[in-house]
Amino acid sequence: MVRPTSCEGMRLRFVDTMTVGAALLFGAVLSVLAGCTAVPQRESTSRPKTNSAEGAETAVADATGAALQGDAQAAVVALAQVPAAAFTGDARAFRDCMLERFGYQTAPALPLGDDSWIASLAQAYVTYWRSVLTRSVPEQTAEVRLATTVGSLIGRPLASAAALDDAEEDIQAAVRRRGYYALLGRTPPLRELMLWRVQDVQQRAVDLPGGREIVTVNLLDDFLLRGWGYYATCGRRSAGGWATDTALFAVVPAYKNRDDEVFSVRFLGHEAQHFADKRAFRGLESWELEYRAKLVELALGTYSQPSTLMLFCENRAASKSSPHGYANARVVREVSARIGIDEAALCGPGTLPEQAIRQQSRALLEEDTTRQIRSGTAPGTR
Repeated sequence: MVRPTSCEGMRLRFVDTMTVGAALLFGAVLSVLAGCTAVPQRESTSRPKTNSAEGAETAVADATGAALQGDAQAAVVALAQVPAAAFTGDARAFRDCMLERFGYQTAPALPLGDDSWIASLAQAYVTYWRSVLTRSVPEQTAEVRLATTVGSLIGRPLASAAALDDAEEDIQAAVRRRGYYALLGRTPPLRELMLWRVQDVQQRAVDLPGGREIVTVNLLDDFLLRGWGYYATCGRRSAGGWATDTALFAVVPAYKNRDDEVFSVRFLGHEAQHFADKRAFRGLESWELEYRAKLVELALGTYSQPSTLMLFCENRAASKSSPHGYANARVVREVSARIGIDEAALCGPGTLPEQAIRQQSRALLEEDTTRQIRSGTAPGTR
């Protein structure tokens, strides 16, 4: 069974009647579009919003970060309070999709393939995601509803979220019988489902700051569903892959070129570090695994470093319940302090000291390794 541990899931059309939560969201969008300034409070990832292209860029970043932390309400508000005319190209398409998908009581149906059983499974997860993302249904209620629906599909009564966990092998088997592979589990804060049909395997050597790792890489393609993060951001962000104790798994359509640095550092370097850390240390929390792997991305990256920093800055969280966001926030805070600039400068436009960022990221990783050894997480240290 493929169960990611590094991403807790990786590291994404429904209601017929408007619930109280959906009505509140719908009203919030209308009030923003009408010029209301009393909107939910959320810390901006960068600059104050304006009626300009700069304001649109900030809104897109804020909305993406909110969505990846499971809050489509905040994402919709961030986008809706900037006039549509300020958005162009991909940003306009993103805004339109997000408002259409999460700003109203119903959302357009997704194309979910020709296999009715697979489509029903996918729809059950999409319905669950949207319920939680829009906060139209309490999370526990949404999980029980998901379990009930999935149980009916596999012919096994599932009355709780725990029962859904226990049924993963049955779900995987049913999916494979229909020619698909599946990723289940949880990518905090939501339950995960990816569905794909093509899976190839190769061996790769990855040079990490701590030494070379030889890893088995599964290349996944021909996706029907790419997870809740992809859904929550209208395709703007996607899980790039994950690591288990035995192999790496790469979401092929998330990368333009498997021979460039984005793939070799952002995927292979990041996930190979997880692979090495799982072997070297015991009981690391998800955010600790992410923190170390993100430092590797900055330590190894050259031309990919600016876009990597942009991704980190875009999705920062104060809670460990969002492991990626929490790790991003810690990396941004510590790296900016080490190179002597504030976080806004690290996350803003302009030239950055790339070599210093590489050196300090490597130093932070080495310090954390020493700390883990001293704390007894390495085998044989207790």
